[in-house]
Amino acid sequence: MEPTNPLSIDSDDTIYSADSIEFCPIQSHSHLFACGTYQLAKDESEDSVKVSQDPEVSTGNSDSDADSDDDEEVKVEKPMLRLGRLLLYEVGSKDDKTRNLKNLSCTETAAILDMKWSHHLINGHATLGVADASGDLSLYQFKSEGADLEIVTKYQTNENSKLALSLDWSNRVNASSEPQIAVSLSSGDVTILELDPTSSNLQENLTWHAHDLEAWIVGWNYHDTNVLYTGADDCRLKGWDLRMDCSYATFTSKAHQMGVCSIQSNPHDEHILATGSYDENVLIWDTRSMRQPLGTTETGGGVWRLKWHPTQKDVLLAGCMFNGFHVIKYDDAWSGSMISSFMEHKSLAYGCDWSYETRKDSMDLPLVGSCSFYDHLLHLWQPKEYQS
Repeated sequence: MEPTNPLSIDSDDTIYSADSIEFCPIQSHSHLFACGTYQLAKDESEDSVKVSQDPEVSTGNSDSDADSDDDEEVKVEKPMLRLGRLLLYEVGSKDDKTRNLKNLSCTETAAILDMKWSHHLINGHATLGVADASGDLSLYQFKSEGADLEIVTKYQTNENSKLALSLDWSNRVNASSEPQIAVSLSSGDVTILELDPTSSNLQENLTWHAHDLEAWIVGWNYHDTNVLYTGADDCRLKGWDLRMDCSYATFTSKAHQMGVCSIQSNPHDEHILATGSYDENVLIWDTRSMRQPLGTTETGGGVWRLKWHPTQKDVLLAGCMFNGFHVIKYDDAWSGSMISSFMEHKSLAYGCDWSYETRKDSMDLPLVGSCSFYDHLLHLWQPKEYQS
């Protein structure tokens, strides 16, 4: 059966290129979601240097000062700036057919690569982690009565212009008073940060070189947070046990044929892991045996993001770059079929997420927010299962 093709309920122009969407999982704020953007811009403040036209200058001729009038001023262009904006949206109305988007705030940041909400309150507040092109991991909270996000802490993962590419919280399934945040970097390094429960400050616990190319994605095993998974442009999926020496991975898989850019542990099934790659395949794994995947689903586009359904263990949302967004339904043998596809984005399909809002009819699939890059568009849509 062909997947259904739902229409957009509402959309917005994010101005900057959009690459990340995260609905707040805390019920008091479940009508809100964050959208992260990434924009390259030219640095107009050009530096200039003087280059002498006198060949004797290069030999250290002491009379070079007298010939300074012959020097030519040459402008040196600076590297492109990576700019970003953290946008906060509200989903209004309770009627799915008339739901609308309202942009509540815009915060200027460095270019945003990834975002994740903590699924549990931090010091009584809903908390959003943001990884950006400056290599920073920033935490934002709703600190006041309103819905404005305020930065509460920032941690610089490096001083060598490495980009922070992805992050994941360790407390998705099990609440912790001292959650950890894993961050993957463009250098191939992975950093583990610990959150101080009283001050909300971040402290580095561990950093190691996990991959030789960009580490696009990092994800915890939500049911055993001693275990971590990483994927990179080297086409490798790796597993790590933080109780051991991270000089060596617990496993290295070459099952993906191109860069591994999405990973998510199934929060509803302790042994199931989903991974996606530029090779346009979603692989489902049994974490007890990572020699070969349980199932493979072709998506027709590089799989940039994967999000398990908020409550169902067998439904997965995929952002597939050149081929839109898809909802995949799995059977008992973990064979997947696309049941709903959203194709209204006309550019790279990157960020996507499910709404965590409590629904009147639990049989309906939740709302989905999705965004695309070069056309800087954000859409809200309602996946539909097969028509009977």
